[in-house]
Amino acid sequence: MNAIIYPDMSRLAIKIFILIIALIAVTGSVFFYYQNRQPSIRPVACTQEAKLCPDDSAVGRTGPNCEFAACPPASATSTAGGSGGEGILPYNSGVRGTVLLGPTCPVQRMPPDPACADKPYSAKISVYRAGASALYAEGKSDESGIFQFSLPPGSYTLKATSGTVYPRCNPADVTVWPSGYATTTISCDTGIR
Repeated sequence: MNAIIYPDMSRLAIKIFILIIALIAVTGSVFFYYQNRQPSIRPVACTQEAKLCPDDSAVGRTGPNCEFAACPPASATSTAGGSGGEGILPYNSGVRGTVLLGPTCPVQRMPPDPACADKPYSAKISVYRAGASALYAEGKSDESGIFQFSLPPGSYTLKATSGTVYPRCNPADVTVWPSGYATTTISCDTGIR
């Protein structure tokens, strides 16, 4: 059996095929035009390096160009007796607390002897973002063991060190909320038993 081809059907199929090809070409051209015209926006991730300041505090990188934040003024410190301290930036949040050293007597007494109570301790304090190994900020507790850091909201680990084997200080984990200061106590073991 011979197939009958109608000339009008063949022309219609060719016209539809050409129309589909033209639509694909126009759509592709518009897509590539807008894809290349729009600037690509990429998130900026700064390294967690720290710069030491003249007052022994440290500042991290910030902003879209990952520049180091400005060091605090020479008169401001990270402790300042527990009030008004400046940290990495002047945030309305942070952490304050006390470093305590104990035990101070070789034998625990019953009832507890007030002379053997834990004593305040002046130590270098390093601040790390929770789970990070890069130093975020650094400062010292004063003679009363009091310290304060102005920090942005987040979770932090504070480590006190004295540069020797003992006292050995336990790290303190704190969560800083958008406003206000979290409080903590860093306990340091003297090794006395």
